[in-house]
Amino acid sequence: MPWSVTADVAELLGAAGEFLGSEPVLHSPLLTEADHLSRRPDPPADQAHGWWTDDAGVVRGAFVRAPRHPTLLAPMPPEAVETLVELLGPLGPEVGIGCDITTADDVIGAFERTGVLLRPRGRFVLHRLDAVRPSAVLPGVARAAGPDDHALVDGWFDLLLEAHPGDPSDRSYVVDDPLADGRITLWEVDGEPVAMAGRTPTLAGMTRISAVFAPSGDERAEAAVLAAATNAAAEVADDVVVLAATGDRDGIARLAALGYRAVRERVLLARATSGG
Repeated sequence: MPWSVTADVAELLGAAGEFLGSEPVLHSPLLTEADHLSRRPDPPADQAHGWWTDDAGVVRGAFVRAPRHPTLLAPMPPEAVETLVELLGPLGPEVGIGCDITTADDVIGAFERTGVLLRPRGRFVLHRLDAVRPSAVLPGVARAAGPDDHALVDGWFDLLLEAHPGDPSDRSYVVDDPLADGRITLWEVDGEPVAMAGRTPTLAGMTRISAVFAPSGDERAEAAVLAAATNAAAEVADDVVVLAATGDRDGIARLAALGYRAVRERVLLARATSGG
């Protein structure tokens, strides 16, 4: 069966929303990106999304492509990947494809047959909270950020991007939307905010924690706000997830101590440069 493609994220969610919501942890990147795009009053024109149905008419694959972001793929059958390559078209070296580890080899092979070499640029693991575990008692207190904290969080977003050059995160995704919904946790010491952590809206019972950041680089402050954000997320969602780089051993150990377990790896594929 052919792919169905649209620039209207609402159409994607209408056709493939049930499929994406059936595995909210595995489909977390697509669910949250699609939700973010659906909230924009003036949606960008250069976006594309699609879903693939099998011979029985059942949706078994999907992708989300937002401007400046990697194309995000759900796990899908090899035959869906083979025909997807034509839709995605040429890939520049700066923006790649994010996919489940079970799909990565199929994507690499399909592009290679068109003369394009893709190589892993990053590897990440989705971690799901099994049960909240007591965390170490650290000095300070958590609170939800409010409208009066906008200037603070906005400035921290600039510092966060400076620390992670090339990160395509939108300000509205990290600051404006979660601040308006009460989805940013601040950690305060002696009445002064020292760290923050945001989370996505709860979608199909799932929320994902992200943007864990302490401007001072204090790992204890980051650990404290992560624990507090985890507790807050567990009160509103059935599935609390975090995406962590595979090489971040300290971060992964911190997640394990809080009760998270690794679920599935995702790979960021990008066009190979002349240097390999």
